[in-house]
Amino acid sequence: MVDGRPGTAARQEVPEEVAALARAHRLGKLTDVRRGVSPHRVVTVGWGSAALALLLTLTFAQETTKAAAPSALHALLQALTIAFLFVFAAGTAYGIRALLAGPRALYLYAGGLVHTDRRGARAVPWPTVTRLRPIHQRGPRGTPGRLLGYRLVTRDGTSFTVPLIPAGGRDEFTERIVSSVGRHG
Repeated sequence: MVDGRPGTAARQEVPEEVAALARAHRLGKLTDVRRGVSPHRVVTVGWGSAALALLLTLTFAQETTKAAAPSALHALLQALTIAFLFVFAAGTAYGIRALLAGPRALYLYAGGLVHTDRRGARAVPWPTVTRLRPIHQRGPRGTPGRLLGYRLVTRDGTSFTVPLIPAGGRDEFTERIVSSVGRHG
């Protein structure tokens, strides 16, 4: 399965840098690939929503200043102006974060995985993984909530997130990583 679609691993193109790392670390056969959302798409959505929110902020702010006396409509327009200002800030930050993070992908092999991001590609054979820590959304009163993914840590200090992306209630990609790490200690 690749990107949530079963049976496409064999047809997935693997960058030469990733294939070379997998061969050098003897990771075996490619079994799956998970690519992150395209940074271009995230920037487009983030900055598109920011632009729309800015337009609405300016429109509501202008209408607010036109009001002669405070009224319920005036208070509503002020609240909307502030709300859309926050949406503008969040959309801008979302786009900047995508640019800084760059494209990400995980190439799952029988003997480990190759993680790629803006900094390059890193091979992670299963025996080098020292920890796979669950990441939970905060629940009520500080209790762990819904599982969001895992933080994978290796002997040399390499660390990255493996997000949980369930399809039909399960995430087979992440389940295979958890199982493989468990088998190798």
